[in-house]
Amino acid sequence: MIAVLHVPICFLLHAPGRLAADEPAEGLAAARRLYLTGKYSEAAEAYQMLAAAEPVAAAVGQARCYLSRGQDDKAEGVLSEAPDGHAEIHELRAELAFQRGDDEAARREVAAALELAADSLGARWWQAELFRVCGQLDKAEAGYKWFVDYYNGHQEFSSEDLRCVGLAAAQFARWRRLSGQFSFLVNELYPDLLKIEADYWPARYEAGLLFLEKYNQPEALRELKAALAINPDAAEVHAALAALALHDYQLEEARRHVERALEINPRLLAARQLQADTLLANFQTAEAIEVLEGALKLNPHDEETLGRLAAAYAVADGISEEGNAPERLAKIAAEVDRRNPHAGTFYYTLGAALDLSRRFPAAARYYRQALERMPQLTGPRGALGLMYLRLGNEAEAKRLLDESFDVDPFNVRVANSLKVLQVLDDYAVLETPHFVLRFDRGQDELLARYAGRYLEEEVYPRLVKQFGFEPREKSLFEFFSRARGSDAHTWFSARMVGLPYVSTVGACAGKVVALTSPREMRKKFNWARVLKHEFVHVLNLQQTNFNVPHWFTEALAVEVEGHPRPPEWNALLVERVPKGELFNLDTLNLGFVRPASSAEWQLAYCQSQLYAQYMLKAYGDDALAKMLAAYGDNLDTRSALRRSFGVDQAVFEEQHLAWLRNLVAELASPDSATGRLSIGEAQERLVAAGDDADRLNDLARAGELGAVSHPHDVRWYKLLARLYLKSGDEAGLTKSLKKLAENDPDNFLVRKKLAQLALDAGDFAQAERWAREACQTDLWDLETHRIRGKALAGQEKYPAAIEELEVALQLEPDDAEARYSLARAYQASGQPDKARAALARLLKDQPDYADARQLWEKLAP
Repeated sequence: MIAVLHVPICFLLHAPGRLAADEPAEGLAAARRLYLTGKYSEAAEAYQMLAAAEPVAAAVGQARCYLSRGQDDKAEGVLSEAPDGHAEIHELRAELAFQRGDDEAARREVAAALELAADSLGARWWQAELFRVCGQLDKAEAGYKWFVDYYNGHQEFSSEDLRCVGLAAAQFARWRRLSGQFSFLVNELYPDLLKIEADYWPARYEAGLLFLEKYNQPEALRELKAALAINPDAAEVHAALAALALHDYQLEEARRHVERALEINPRLLAARQLQADTLLANFQTAEAIEVLEGALKLNPHDEETLGRLAAAYAVADGISEEGNAPERLAKIAAEVDRRNPHAGTFYYTLGAALDLSRRFPAAARYYRQALERMPQLTGPRGALGLMYLRLGNEAEAKRLLDESFDVDPFNVRVANSLKVLQVLDDYAVLETPHFVLRFDRGQDELLARYAGRYLEEEVYPRLVKQFGFEPREKSLFEFFSRARGSDAHTWFSARMVGLPYVSTVGACAGKVVALTSPREMRKKFNWARVLKHEFVHVLNLQQTNFNVPHWFTEALAVEVEGHPRPPEWNALLVERVPKGELFNLDTLNLGFVRPASSAEWQLAYCQSQLYAQYMLKAYGDDALAKMLAAYGDNLDTRSALRRSFGVDQAVFEEQHLAWLRNLVAELASPDSATGRLSIGEAQERLVAAGDDADRLNDLARAGELGAVSHPHDVRWYKLLARLYLKSGDEAGLTKSLKKLAENDPDNFLVRKKLAQLALDAGDFAQAERWAREACQTDLWDLETHRIRGKALAGQEKYPAAIEELEVALQLEPDDAEARYSLARAYQASGQPDKARAALARLLKDQPDYADARQLWEKLAP
């Protein structure tokens, strides 16, 4: 079962016998409540009024109010005027120095604090962090362990001290693989912190971050919202909520929280980093670089900022398939390595940012480096395992994910992915010259057989030729069905992202394609169409070294499908274009990674295809190939347009929009077929006509005119199909059904009816064509295989006919018509013994089957 994990209670730290809060003067308590609830200006004023009576506490409190709003200069001014000889002042100065990257100043302040108070928890925390960032990992670990020992030996703590304990204990637990410690932190220590001080929102915040680290999104959201309920102006919480939204690719939600965090505190580094992440997720690399270069002014040595910037430079400059680091990335890495030979955080962040930018092979390389540089980190091992799974290296993925789970059993994505691998262990494998297919033998053996043949014989040769690229390795396709209490779509989603929900039925990660088994979907869909669509992504991603934007490969995949725009897309265009409610080339990817609605998702596909069609119309038949080549040379869309067509993006957008308006004008013409009869009126008249031949003929003429006047409105073809079915006009029915099939690639019943009509008319080639397409929408329909078998036999394609009829009998062994047709196919192909065996089985069950008896007698030896 795929689910969110709940953590059991397990202890390393021992619960204290008694927790005691400070008992400051009433004025200090009131000022602190103002500070904790986000009333920073009032709190600063209250602390200032207490400066004479409580100079140290007032200075610390006032400085923290200023820091919460990014007013670092004011905070430093207050601290510089505070009385000497107090560890609390040096602790806060150390924090300020550390967070702006001045490690030497931070060390001096830590030393001063510890000289005044050897048990200064704040100073001890920053001392351990200073050891970490310079690569003295043994000393850092000893520093974290000090907190565990101190906590176990003491009973009274302030809320700030207990927060330090929680931070250090979490680090110690990560490094020493003490996974149960996280349970204690979220279930005991942080709740106890709220008993000391009910408004202490950082307790909720830190618990939320721990859940976020484990991808336990519901619990993370609950804790962070609880923190925000206490302090709506906690910039750190808004940044964490942005990170949570980004996990689910809710880019607008992430952007909203980032903007709010920076409005509160313009110097909050985490908010700047998440602002860059949001831009990277939307392929806005240049904008992300600008944000990150600005963030370096806050702290030029922060490894998380530098990792993101190195990734953005790599995306902008291009990463070779061989993995050679581009110049700007290499320069940053060399400087980071000089300062910290164990800079695992830098390489992990670099890998994660490349992952976010969908540069999957490069991300894997830097996750490996993070693991090698700093094996203490828990994140890189799981991230690398997930990346290998995405890239199809399932054996290595399992090894790493097993190790990651042993280290951290509460990581939801890791746990779910291991369950996926357990399911895949039971799957069968079908291998062809260019593909490996994995499937549930009991459910999808027939699908795998037909899919493998379709990919190998029809998709691969055509698309490899069309795109001028051939993958180096076999492409992996996996079909997921219901297993272990979870449905097929849940397993498919977990396979792709480690979480239970992805909105599509198929997805591609560049080397792996996963699909929900069509057998388990309520609504039938054309699985062959999906296979072809996803293989386009396989080619495009690999041939551009994963640089092709999401929207462009979707445009190419939809174009390859070769069907007209669905009616729903036309309706969206008619609604949205006049209002100007459209994506543009800068925002179009958002419609795929996290659409606001189903309509937005459909609009993204529609607009992508229209951008591609406009390129073909305006710039010639090789326009799309030029763009693809530009992406292969690591250009962004703006540069690709300039190189391919010599046009600025803004001008291109204007010209495309003008073309789009003309298109919509054609779609939005008045709802009248002949100037006399609307589609609504025609539908009403069809009902009223009953079986009156004259009225049906008159309506047919109007319907034909309506279809000509409104070729994009399939309602006219539906009307005509119903009309011709009533009147018995098979030629008219066939014509209307062909139009409906052309406009709806997932319509099984239309294709099945066309196959039967063609078979009845003796047009075996057409019958075979429509039956084949019907099979690609419902492979488990007995009649369709029977029709296809007869159609193949009618063309004297006897081996294929026999195969189809045998499939029909696998689906229903007692189907007499299929068995008789099989016997005839055996006879016609010169296999009389097999024909007699089939007839013997049939006549045993149905001795009165006259045609079978006649053939039996004819075949008698």
